[in-house]
Amino acid sequence: MRKFVLILLSILSLSGAYYAFEFVSGKPAVILAFILGSLFGIFIMNIIIFSKNKKINSYARELEKESVLSAESSSRVKVLESKIEVLEKALENALKK
Repeated sequence: MRKFVLILLSILSLSGAYYAFEFVSGKPAVILAFILGSLFGIFIMNIIIFSKNKKINSYARELEKESVLSAESSSRVKVLESKIEVLEKALENALKK
């Protein structure tokens, strides 16, 4: 869909520039071509920036999920280690008696 829109806008921009140079002579043709080219460039850059921002945001969410999962697994490991220590102390106390 985006490719179609880009192709359509490029055709419209080129046809507008052709019209400006073919039927209007002098400064208005140059000004019109400059305005059409500038608008087309701004539109293309907005599409590119939007897609890049979308990718960056999805990557940031993925990294955040991974960090939460790693923090959760490290806390589980700490809990298990403390349980093992408690059981070892209880075993030592039971063996002494």
